[in-house]
Amino acid sequence: MSTPNPHASAPSPPPGEQDSALFAQRFRRLIDVVYPASLGRPYTDTEIARHTGLSNQYVGKLRKGQSVPSLANAGRLAKLFGVSTDYFLNAADHPTVRSVERNLRMIEDHRAGRAQRVEHRSAGGAAEAEDAALLDDEEVRQIAEGAAELPPAMRGPVRAVIDQLRKAIGLGADNGPGRT
Repeated sequence: MSTPNPHASAPSPPPGEQDSALFAQRFRRLIDVVYPASLGRPYTDTEIARHTGLSNQYVGKLRKGQSVPSLANAGRLAKLFGVSTDYFLNAADHPTVRSVERNLRMIEDHRAGRAQRVEHRSAGGAAEAEDAALLDDEEVRQIAEGAAELPPAMRGPVRAVIDQLRKAIGLGADNGPGRT
């Protein structure tokens, strides 16, 4: 008969269970921050299903950690929340996960009144350094490059979406230089 090893650690869950738990945790975090109860009510499984083409039962299983989505389904959910699929299953130190978490914390801070609004200033000095730092943020750079590639007639609607998002997190519309 063998005796149990008192120094052995508890077995970790199988990889599929780890993945489903991590996916569910990050999925619920997106729901809680992007559309919190304080703004009315969080997304229901049925609403998420309707926006993604998934069944509400499947969305419920994902939210509860009872299933891991296929890459295609993870992509549908990532698109709904405006994140990369990398956010759902990569380690906490992955650049995408760190970036999304930083953005979620910024949203939470803005809603809680903890963040300061950065006003547009004339070029030079600290403002110039701040703008350079923003362009070092990969997601900000990708957004700017994507907007720059659009035909001029499409930039207004993109600007309107950005203004709506800024308003949702308490920043109001951006009436920066050259805007009315």
